[in-house]
Amino acid sequence: MSQEPTVDRIIQAAHAGARSDDPLDLLDAVLALTSDVSARADATVDQVVRQAREAGYSWTVIGERLGVSRQAARQRYADRVAQTATTVGLIRGRDLEAGLAAALAAAEAERLAEAGTEHMLLGLLTEGVAAATLEQLGVDRDKIREAAHRLFDYPAEPAHQGQPVFSAEAQAALAGAEQLATERTPACAPVAVTTPQLLAVIATNPGSRARRVLNDLGVDVADIKRLLHCYISVPRTPFGRRSRRGRTGKKQLDRCSFCGHPRGEDRRLVAGPDVWICAECVTLCSEVLARPMDGGRV
Repeated sequence: MSQEPTVDRIIQAAHAGARSDDPLDLLDAVLALTSDVSARADATVDQVVRQAREAGYSWTVIGERLGVSRQAARQRYADRVAQTATTVGLIRGRDLEAGLAAALAAAEAERLAEAGTEHMLLGLLTEGVAAATLEQLGVDRDKIREAAHRLFDYPAEPAHQGQPVFSAEAQAALAGAEQLATERTPACAPVAVTTPQLLAVIATNPGSRARRVLNDLGVDVADIKRLLHCYISVPRTPFGRRSRRGRTGKKQLDRCSFCGHPRGEDRRLVAGPDVWICAECVTLCSEVLARPMDGGRV
């Protein structure tokens, strides 16, 4: 079968999402679209491989179906399959639960069958650290909706009835947030995933629909990384706290217990019981706490 019709359809879809008729804008749209399709395909294969492993099939059998060796199949998919066990009993924060519910509600209001990562971006404005981060960068619901309708080819007259489901890309993003939370949590503590992890995942994926919306709004992803750094990139000791005890004879620098940066002329630290916090983290905490409380929650 010729591949030209498929290519033509992809280019037509890219034209609908491009900012202009300029070939470079079309190239950006094609790259984003193909990355989105690739992410959906990868997430689908991951899910079925996980089901095959849970059904008891060996890596040898799975590798044969994939056309690769047992070792290659294991190297590529073993970590993804292992995520199922590590996320059992994982706790979703109230802010994340509220954000996911709001994302589905936004898709339902538009009578869409699926909620994508652009709807997750809408939901993250509900409450929590991600909401404070997006608001600080000038992102609001109206801007997200306008950008999404400029970029994506929604049905002219959507007729879906009932509760939508998350798209394959959105499900993969949520799994990525859970894995990020798992990696940043000590073994002795319960794993809790909240809005910072989900925002980090959807904002840093170049092909995600949420990232395309942020790009359209002129949001620098580096700013998101900077504002979320205290919540998702803190190095941990096995007991969840950066050790201030070094090897004998070596002086250890005092560091912020939240972002990990050392004390310096441009970074003052406030000491607590076996903990430090820098001025930047204090400022960010103040901004989060200054937001109106909803039902007793920040």
